[in-house]
Amino acid sequence: MAVTDVNVIDGIAFDDDNKTLIMEIYDHLHFEGKFEFDHIVILQDKLNTYLWYIESKQYADIYPDKQFDNFVINIHFRYEITENCKKYINVSNQKLSVLNIKIVSYLKTIDTE
Repeated sequence: MAVTDVNVIDGIAFDDDNKTLIMEIYDHLHFEGKFEFDHIVILQDKLNTYLWYIESKQYADIYPDKQFDNFVINIHFRYEITENCKKYINVSNQKLSVLNIKIVSYLKTIDTE
């Protein structure tokens, strides 16, 4: 499972206390040079799958007895993200806030020892 598997949900869980569905994306790609644009398009395609999953309530197949008020999509980046990617996530968050959907990005740190 990875960002390039656009039709797959990489990970899913819930927080009962906050009625929040938590979804995970694992992004292992670089943002180097000309690939930056392609990478953001891949990420956009993956996020669109997650949004469809939320809007169509596909999560009810896994959690039939749960009602969710909030949705969090955690993106775990393997490599440092660019300013354009940060802007994309910020703009997406502004638009998705009306649907109670939030995107949170993390940079995976590698232990070199």
